[in-house]
Amino acid sequence: MRNKTISPAVARLLALPSGRHYGASADSDCWVMIGRDFRDVSTWSIVPPAASLTFAWGKGGCSLEFGGGRLRMRPGDWMWIDAGFVHRGENQPGSDFLTVFIPDQYVTAAALHIAPIGAAAQRAPSELASMLTCLAVLLLEGSSTRTIEAPFLDTILDWVGTTFEPHEAINGHSDPSSRAAAMLRDHECSELRISDIANAVGLSHSELSRQFKRYYRVTPKLYRKQVRLALATRALASGSSVLAAAHDAGFSDSAHLSRTFREQYGIAPSRWSRQVAGATPIDTAPSQIGTLHERRKI
Repeated sequence: MRNKTISPAVARLLALPSGRHYGASADSDCWVMIGRDFRDVSTWSIVPPAASLTFAWGKGGCSLEFGGGRLRMRPGDWMWIDAGFVHRGENQPGSDFLTVFIPDQYVTAAALHIAPIGAAAQRAPSELASMLTCLAVLLLEGSSTRTIEAPFLDTILDWVGTTFEPHEAINGHSDPSSRAAAMLRDHECSELRISDIANAVGLSHSELSRQFKRYYRVTPKLYRKQVRLALATRALASGSSVLAAAHDAGFSDSAHLSRTFREQYGIAPSRWSRQVAGATPIDTAPSQIGTLHERRKI
């Protein structure tokens, strides 16, 4: 069996002593709790006033109970819980977890409140699991700021909001806005015109923009920009150059990505990638936690 290279971020977590460890952003309400060799039974009555994303980064697992459901996590899984969602959890002996508590402004920007998820867990894609682990280390060290964490959280929440099934379905697949959003994601690297998408879903350009903005709070054009920024951020976080990230995400060139990234986050993508490089993965082998398994939706 080939040995899997451990990323710098995971190596830092493995070096922590047994117990709970906390860290926070220097200038936002984002914070992290890391459980290393977590042996105590953990119980909660309610999540703090922020949504949370928990990742089982090492050994062990946990079971979760809440009104109307039960959920189980295994190594390599991550779990979303809405703000204020009452639950109780119990860890297996020796478990390794991290939980990032996400401020309301990030969740609102990701439109997750439109379709409450409640609690859901599934296998974490290796690329995004690495990003979350990297962010957790930066929070633990106190070196995270809004400028650093915003690209991380925008990208992670973009994936959460479109992959975890909502707790209650809203509008369904027949909704024109949902169909338009799916087309924008399926053709994120192409120059598919918004007017062509409007025709495909049976609306005028202006009516699509109106309905789309009512649901997603941004226009289809801005939505495509956010999708492309999320793709570029994933590439940058995994070690890609700005040029390669721009190509992979559908930007016309590296200057286009640099300008868009700086306008959105107030920092050049090259500088951002250098600042997070110390905690990003250094291996290129497929991760053992990288395969999407069947989701376990409660």
